[in-house]
Amino acid sequence: MESLEFRPRKVILIRHPKVIASVHGVCYGQADVELANGWEDSLLESLSVLRRLSAQEKPTVIWHSDLQRATRPAKWIARQLGVVTHSTMDLRERDFGSWQMKPWAEIPEEEVLRCHEMLEYPETYRPGGGETTREVQIRSCRWLESILENDRTSATVVAVAHSGSITAMAGAVHNLAPMQWTPYYLKPSKYLVLNVVEKSWA
Repeated sequence: MESLEFRPRKVILIRHPKVIASVHGVCYGQADVELANGWEDSLLESLSVLRRLSAQEKPTVIWHSDLQRATRPAKWIARQLGVVTHSTMDLRERDFGSWQMKPWAEIPEEEVLRCHEMLEYPETYRPGGGETTREVQIRSCRWLESILENDRTSATVVAVAHSGSITAMAGAVHNLAPMQWTPYYLKPSKYLVLNVVEKSWA
């Protein structure tokens, strides 16, 4: 395993809150859909965790994907903590290609039944002609690696992102095959803490 001599870092990944009801049952992927009303209250647990960090552990920035369902919560959290935000496309949800913004019921059943191939064939299967699981992992870990190598001011790295990018990073940090990522699928507004000591991904 190659070690890049990262300073041991706590990484807190927060999944964005629930989206508006009109896109429930829709494969929205990287489409920039809106959040459901009252989303702020759903983040109170995650905010409490961040507020309980010691002065030495407090983050200096809240990172987020550039989609509004992650941007708005990140900015809200940042205001509560008195810190800044930065966005990156690397933390976006998977690109589902031609499936995006189609109701799942309108996607051919034989294609929907192949969704398990996102985990079984992460290098090659492209749902809707979009991104492979491996491509999602490469770009999300590109962000993580950059922060861990270059940001020496934040003892704790915090990001508001999406199910796809969060599970891909967790799988990389724990050196797990995609079929083993199930424990890291987060519900909306929930958080995951990763303790990263060294690079464990290719």
